[in-house]
Amino acid sequence: MEATTGVGPLVGRPAERRGSSRRQPDVLARAAARHAADWPRTTRLLPWALFGFMAMIWLVPFDSVLLPVGGPIDITLDRPALVVLVGIWLLGAEGAGLRHKVRTIRSPIHWAFAIFIAVAIVSVLLRGELLVRVGDLELAVRALALLVSYGVFFALAAAIIRPAEVPKMVTAILVMASITALAVVLEYRFGFNPFHDWIGPLFPGYIRPADLGATDSIGRRLMYGPTVQPLAVAVMISLALPFAVSWMLRSEERRQRWLYGAMVVLLVAGALATQKKTSMVGPLVAVLVLIAYRPRQMLRLAPLAVALIAVAHFAAPGALGSVIDQFNPGAVDQVNTTKDRVSDYEAIKPDIAAHPVFGRGYGSYEQKEHRILDNEYLGLVIGVGLVGVLAYLAVFATSFLSAHRVIRFGDPDRAPPALGAAAAITVALVTSAVLDFLSFPQLPYIFCFVAAISYVLGRERLEREIS
Repeated sequence: MEATTGVGPLVGRPAERRGSSRRQPDVLARAAARHAADWPRTTRLLPWALFGFMAMIWLVPFDSVLLPVGGPIDITLDRPALVVLVGIWLLGAEGAGLRHKVRTIRSPIHWAFAIFIAVAIVSVLLRGELLVRVGDLELAVRALALLVSYGVFFALAAAIIRPAEVPKMVTAILVMASITALAVVLEYRFGFNPFHDWIGPLFPGYIRPADLGATDSIGRRLMYGPTVQPLAVAVMISLALPFAVSWMLRSEERRQRWLYGAMVVLLVAGALATQKKTSMVGPLVAVLVLIAYRPRQMLRLAPLAVALIAVAHFAAPGALGSVIDQFNPGAVDQVNTTKDRVSDYEAIKPDIAAHPVFGRGYGSYEQKEHRILDNEYLGLVIGVGLVGVLAYLAVFATSFLSAHRVIRFGDPDRAPPALGAAAAITVALVTSAVLDFLSFPQLPYIFCFVAAISYVLGRERLEREIS
């Protein structure tokens, strides 16, 4: 008995190793087949549909296309596109696996999105009678519908993208962002907007922005890109910029470094061409985050700053000087939005004091009738109160921490996109203080895509921690 007991394990181990060695080629074959099916070399429809949706965000003025459909909710072009994406997910063969994945998701990012949306709904339900009495319920319902769209898009993107597809998806986004930046530079130089002049009129219900090509109170010509506000396109480009820098940091070949360096210069030039202070704030925030994580690598890019200034000045003459001048102490108070923002702090105190916890109802504060706040946090504290603001911040915090863990883990394939995501999330957090971030749909959609990337990159580590 003792001999049998002692020999048994020793006899069993070679057999286990032989079984393991037989299984290993099968595992490798399945992994190779799965990798071969990754986007873009795939017949899977869902990632292509997601790519098409992001292409619409970057290259189509979709929020200027109001489809001729009746109802209390404005049907802009993104709504049917999102319905198509959901339909493919529900009906496709791959959708069954994704639906199971969605049902078992327990990530902090998903919970943060769900809680923020729930708080927004509760805020409207609590103030329903008041909103009906003052005629703002329809406004709140429209805002809620848009907020739910953002949450659905995040959940779909997080379920659709595979970790190996993240670098390719990010590269595709960088190409589209570069096209947008180039178009803004052309708009600055030659006065035509390809998005609103060529693409928008192709869709029924397109409404051209009334002040497209006009000048503001200090003489800046308004650069719209594919949006309805210059601030929005400046932030769009700022959200893409950290990925271009991160890609340049990871490039080993000189040709790739030059390519992504050219992208960085083009994106900065496109942002500066809007002549908004945010066009400098957003990139600076991104660069500070990148320096915090990669100080030595960023230091080696210092010569690029000189070339960047020269090329940006050549691409958009006078734009850099115009933006810098707006930061001069004597010039800051001359911009209407800056003066209005300062006066808003005192003016909104009665609104906050009336409903400090859950606010007066998400999206029910009509800024065009009351005052334009140009600050998402001020708008949220009125609409959803302090609870809603904390829930909003939780979305940023959970997304950032997911990317942060991947960066610290140091995976050579996942750390670069996670680094870009962490910087982009910080840009969104900061720029929410200088514009109504959730009011321009391009920005939340791009942020949701970045948050989905953060989740996908850290998903395996999260699943191991949960299990």
